[in-house]
Amino acid sequence: MYHAPTRPGYRSPTKVLSAAATGAASLFQEYHGDVDSIFGVAGIDPCEVDDPVNELNLGQFCKLFEVAARRTGNDNIGLEFGHGFQPRHLGALGFAAISSPTLASALRNLEMFFPAHQGKTQFSLSQDSEVLWLRYRIYDERIEQRRQDAELSLGMFCNIFREALGPQWAPLEVRFEHARPDGHKDHEKCFGAPVKFGRQTNALAFLRRDLDARMPNPDPYLFSMVRSFLESRQPAKHDAEAFAAWIRTEICSRLGRGLPTFHDVAEYLGLPESVFQQQLKLNNVAFSDIQRAARQELAMHYLGNPDMTLSEIAYALGYSELSAFSRAFRSWTGTSPQRYRRGNDLRA
Repeated sequence: MYHAPTRPGYRSPTKVLSAAATGAASLFQEYHGDVDSIFGVAGIDPCEVDDPVNELNLGQFCKLFEVAARRTGNDNIGLEFGHGFQPRHLGALGFAAISSPTLASALRNLEMFFPAHQGKTQFSLSQDSEVLWLRYRIYDERIEQRRQDAELSLGMFCNIFREALGPQWAPLEVRFEHARPDGHKDHEKCFGAPVKFGRQTNALAFLRRDLDARMPNPDPYLFSMVRSFLESRQPAKHDAEAFAAWIRTEICSRLGRGLPTFHDVAEYLGLPESVFQQQLKLNNVAFSDIQRAARQELAMHYLGNPDMTLSEIAYALGYSELSAFSRAFRSWTGTSPQRYRRGNDLRA
């Protein structure tokens, strides 16, 4: 069979499982939207979302809700969709969460298997003392319009917490990378928490003790079935971009307890140090570069928290003194952390 050659520089589209769109057509109809037209403009056949394991183009999925917001006149349609989205409707990933024994294991399974559900996306946990942050961000630069996706995604994640902690549970704070929209008051009502816009990433904060909550319907048999499916979809670790993101996530999730060493990360990943080094060489990435990227990413996140002093941020990032952090931050951004924080406050 003849296969057409791939164009130089061509990159295949990022995918998401169609389970993420479960119920979207019904919501669009509630607001008198023309479903066929909305899906058509987004480039998606409505029949594609009938099977939860079909793959959709992630860019088209994001566009679907952006188009729906315009065509229905509901600018917060992603927010509403996520708020009402039940975890089991997320397909295999949702079942992996709700069949786990505790909320801690549910979130760990989400973190582990998210790449099998959606590509080129950061889903990670990081710690600020007794407060943890769940962070979510699409890092495919080709996808520019993603406000609706961010709002629906954080809404979905909140409902996994509510599965364990009850319908009245609310995060401590919610952050979005996009600018504050006109209907922003609905966001605080929807999340039951302060919502900030124009931040470095999309995130929600919660108490560490929340992790101890039991999931109401743990099911080891169900988990074993969905785990096999998700494992079969995990991206190959030799994909350089995915491999680097994987390592960066592991470093970010542990930075609050000191700077993880090469030995530490190899141990976290369950790899012998020699194998870990071979993987780094195979993917042409340096451990120090990934470590620096993780520090930079968390530095931006911490600077958005006015309750953390610069000295506390430096310590959380593994620097022995503030001056060392300030020098590093200036080398990354060309400005000081103090000036960066002041500018960020003005944009909030």
